[in-house]
Amino acid sequence: MSLDRRTFLKAAAAAPCIFGLREIFAQEPDARPEWFKQALARMKERKLHGMVVIAPRSEEEQLALGRQLWDLLEGDFPEVHELLLTSVFVVMTPAIAEASGVRKADEKEDRFLLDPEGKRIAADIRDATAFDKAGGFVASFAPILHGESGQRLKSRAEELGAAAPTAVFDALRELGADEIETRDQASAALLERAGELLPFYAWKRRTATDPEVAARLKSIVERHYLASKKDEFGPRLPFGTKIPKFAGGGCGGWREVGEGRKEGEVMVACGMAVIEEPKIRMFLRFLTK
Repeated sequence: MSLDRRTFLKAAAAAPCIFGLREIFAQEPDARPEWFKQALARMKERKLHGMVVIAPRSEEEQLALGRQLWDLLEGDFPEVHELLLTSVFVVMTPAIAEASGVRKADEKEDRFLLDPEGKRIAADIRDATAFDKAGGFVASFAPILHGESGQRLKSRAEELGAAAPTAVFDALRELGADEIETRDQASAALLERAGELLPFYAWKRRTATDPEVAARLKSIVERHYLASKKDEFGPRLPFGTKIPKFAGGGCGGWREVGEGRKEGEVMVACGMAVIEEPKIRMFLRFLTK
């Protein structure tokens, strides 16, 4: 069977929509890990920007970053958690970032902002102390995520606000009511809708002139964060990370269960002089595939 030029061009134009450009023209498989595809899908679905952080190459530096991330995720840091709820946070090893097309091999930037469609719109080298403390994290990440004046957050908030039902605005007004019972009822009503309106609440908190309203919105956002699952990708577990498993046995104490090892495997080491098992300082690991 032969094809004329016009028929061939029509078929070629339609092929990428069906099979994908990589497979048709480059004959290269899609090297992006499944969890990154999930992150892109969430960005698009929720119309949130993505924040891709490139992890260091060395094991020692990765461990340090993993500990800092865990402390920020699990600590009492509502403003940090608000940023994680109003974006899609991704951490990639350098190899995966290059294989996925996020960063070129010769680029030095280690922080990339993606728009809700997954297009790279900004990149820079983050401050070395950005993960040290909650205040430094907010100061470093809020401007690139939401814009220097918060314009990206404002835009998404206005879009959500335009579609929000009247009951939401009634509850917002009642957050500053004189009666505490009315304020509590309003908080409960807003919490029920937090999953769909988080950028709207975050912007209202930032622009509230009533301290009571701002405090209650901050509490609503944080309560929603704490209700999120910590063992699934989302605000409490950035895409591209995992919570390591630990096991103990014999007199070897607790050890991390590495790749290819069974969770119940006994690890023997002399622990006769150990009076009390040291507390494990938790951290996140970064996925390598």
